Amino acid sequence: MKAEASDAALLAGIALGGAGLREAERALCRRYAPRIRLYGLRHLRDEDRARDLVQTVLLAVLQAAREKRVREPEQLTRFVLGTCRNAVLRVRELDRRAEPATDEVLVAAAGGEAPRDPVNAAVLLRCLGSLGHRARRVLELSFHEELESGEVATRLALTQGNVRVIRHRALAALRVCLDAPARTGA
Repeated sequence: MKAEASDAALLAGIALGGAGLREAERALCRRYAPRIRLYGLRHLRDEDRARDLVQTVLLAVLQAAREKRVREPEQLTRFVLGTCRNAVLRVRELDRRAEPATDEVLVAAAGGEAPRDPVNAAVLLRCLGSLGHRARRVLELSFHEELESGEVATRLALTQGNVRVIRHRALAALRVCLDAPARTGA
């Protein structure tokens, strides 16, 4: 019961503000930081993450106490525990998002076939430079600006059929050029 009365006094001191605000906040942090850290160690299994959890939860607790959203000691312990749970769930969700997917997973998700080899940017630029101006422009409008054949034809004063032929031939020339270094070992 003594801890509850003490928590109640700390909450009242934080809610009132004034001269005792900082000391009440420090006392609250000293009381709950070890518990939050242990929760973090148990659920995150990492000392650094547990320390980050302590900071995150204590900031939320202090803000809630200042805004008088937590007034009773029973609310305080539930609020701390709930904030710990939510913060751990967010950390785990961010960890799952941060894991890079393998090429196989991405290809399967896209429903296509795996790319053959990564393309060297310098080789690609050299190969693009070997194309004629009109072919480069058709590829740029088609793939960089993502325009349909009709829109490319309008911009370049060509027919749609001509755009499709130019694009087809330019892509074929790029493929030959990009495959050439692999065959020669360059």
